[in-house]
Amino acid sequence: MNEACQRYAEDPEGNAAHLAECAKCREMYATLDAPIESQPVRVEALPVAAWEGAGYRSWPLVVGGALALAAVALGLCAVAGISPLAALRAGANFDWRGLLQMGAQAVKPLGPIGFSALFIAVNTVLFLLLRRPPRGIDA
Repeated sequence: MNEACQRYAEDPEGNAAHLAECAKCREMYATLDAPIESQPVRVEALPVAAWEGAGYRSWPLVVGGALALAAVALGLCAVAGISPLAALRAGANFDWRGLLQMGAQAVKPLGPIGFSALFIAVNTVLFLLLRRPPRGIDA
C-alpha cells in the first residue's frame, strides 16, 4: 500500500479519483462492495464448542490417565506385598456370590420399608439428573 492508497482508505470521498488510477484498490474495493450471498446454515454440521458442554478429549490425556491408573494399581500391589499377577488371579477368582450375600445382609436391617425408601430416593435422584436440559445448541 502506497501513500495514495492510504489516503483513499482514510478518506474515500475526498480521494475518489484514486480508484481510476489504482487497479489493486479498484479490485479490492469492488470485492468488498459485492453483495454477500446468504445461504442457510446447517446447525448439525457446526462443531460443538468447548463452552457448550462438549470438548474434544485428546489422546495424550487418555493415555496419561491409563498410565496413572496402572501406576496406582502397581503401587497398591507393592504396598500389599503381592505381585500384580497374583492380584489379577485373585480378581479373576473373586466370589461375586459372597459379595451379593454380604450386600443382602447389610440391607436386611433396613427392612422392606427402609429398602423401599432407599430405592425411591436413588431413583428420584437419577430421574432428576436425567431431566436436566443438555448444554449445547438445543439448550
